[in-house]
This record gives sequence, structure tokens and C-alpha cells, in this order.
Amino acid sequence: MIKLKIENIGDKMKKRLRLWVKILIIIILLTVITLLYGFFINSRGFKVNEIPLYEDIPDNYNGLKIVHISDIYYGNDNNAELKKIVNRINLIKPDIVVFTGDLLYKDTKVDSNLNKELSRINSNIDKYYITGDNDYNNDDITNLLNNSGFINLNDTYNLIYKDKVPILLAGISTSKNKDNILKKLEPTFEYIDNNDVFSILLMHEPNKIKKFDYDKFNLILAGHTLGGVIRIPLIGGIILPKDNYLYGNNHYKKKNTNIYISNGLGNKDTNFRLFNKPSFNFYRIRKK
Repeated sequence: MIKLKIENIGDKMKKRLRLWVKILIIIILLTVITLLYGFFINSRGFKVNEIPLYEDIPDNYNGLKIVHISDIYYGNDNNAELKKIVNRINLIKPDIVVFTGDLLYKDTKVDSNLNKELSRINSNIDKYYITGDNDYNNDDITNLLNNSGFINLNDTYNLIYKDKVPILLAGISTSKNKDNILKKLEPTFEYIDNNDVFSILLMHEPNKIKKFDYDKFNLILAGHTLGGVIRIPLIGGIILPKDNYLYGNNHYKKKNTNIYISNGLGNKDTNFRLFNKPSFNFYRIRKK
């Protein structure tokens, strides 16, 4: 009787052990599949996030198309992809193209291919840029962007006119530039305060909005966070720069201002992304 009970206990333990071995094998397989997907599939290529916006934009600009590119990290195994990205941008036929910083990967140097592809980007009105923390104090990058037809909006603004009606595009340089943000924005705020104008702000690090009256802008476009690298449904990005850990989602509504953050087109440290493919944003702004 006792021997039978011992045998039954032994059989149960063997079954449990086999079950745990199966569970462990499944976990290992899922982990391997997830890593392979993140390294070799989800981090490659790109997609376009088309975002319809309804704003108090002047009637003249109803249907305005803006392409927002950011965090290209050219040189990190994505050089060939740039041509496809430019082709896709040009198919959209944007009115405005904006770049919100971080062009090169680590010690990558500018080259003729980068200049050629950036120059190929077409827009009906103009192309604008600000520099990111990886671009800071790099004259080669600013010269390249200038020579590629982009207009520098670091700490300044530009007016676009259509039938004599303006909208305003402004920019803030990276936080590596330690100058006072409020002081840098004084001319922009002065114009906005004295004119009824639809205004868009470009910035690299979204956390800087806490340092100024962002409600003066209708729309803010930023980058830097790469969408958190790993995105969890209903939660958002979970691996974020320590200075921007509160910005793991793509959209925030603060007061009357819409803030959109690009997931970026490149990879900063490792070529790994999960549920967060490299992308650029395409906004079509319609009259509210």
C-alpha cells in the first residue's frame, strides 16, 4: 500500500516536471523568436504614420500636408533605406517637410549619398530643420542640411505666406545648448503675441515644453525618444531617454496644443525595436 502511494507521488512529480520543462521550452522559443523579430524584422524598413489633424488653421491652408522626419541616425545599417524613404516622401507631395534632429549615427561622417538624397526631398513650400543632441556643434551637419535645401530654424522662426495670409514655423535648438529657452523664444513670442497666426514649433527633446508657455503654439513636433524602442499596447514606449521618460507615446494634448513625437527612422544604440517600426509622420491639417 505504502509502495503504491510512493509510486503515485513519483508519477505526479514526473508529470509536473515534464510540464515545467515544456513551459520552459515554450518561454525560450518565444524569447528567441521575439529577439529575432526585434533585431531582424521590426527594426528594418520603415512605415508612414498618416495622421489627420483638425485645427483652427486659416482657410487658405486647409488640407496642408506636412511630412515630419526625425532621428535618422544615418550610418547605422540604414544607408540604403534612405533612398526608399525619400521616394516615399516625394510620392506624398508634401507642402512642408520638417526634420527634428539627430541626422548621423555616432561618428559617421557626412557623404555625397546623404547630400544627394536629402536634396532630392521635394516640397511645395519649403523644408525646415532643427538639430538634435547628436548633431550639436557639428558644422558639417548644418552645412549639409543647408546645402540640401533645408532652412535652419534653430532658435528662430519663419513665416509662410499664402494669399498674404501667414502661418508661423519656429524651432528650438537641442537642450545641449544651455542658453535660456525663454530668451531664445522671445522674438517668436513677441510676433505671436502681436499677430493672430497659426503657429507650429519644432523641437528635438519633448520634455523641454515645461520650460516655456507651449500653449502659444497650435502644434508642436518633436523627436528624440524613438517611441520608447519597445512599445506595449495601451502603455506606450518603455525604454526612454532618462531626461524624457514621460514621453513614451506619440501624441499628447496639453491645454490647446497638440504635441506629436516621431518614432524616428533610425536606431540609436542597437538595431532592435519591438512593435515599433522605424517611421515618419505625415500630417494632413484640415480646417476645424
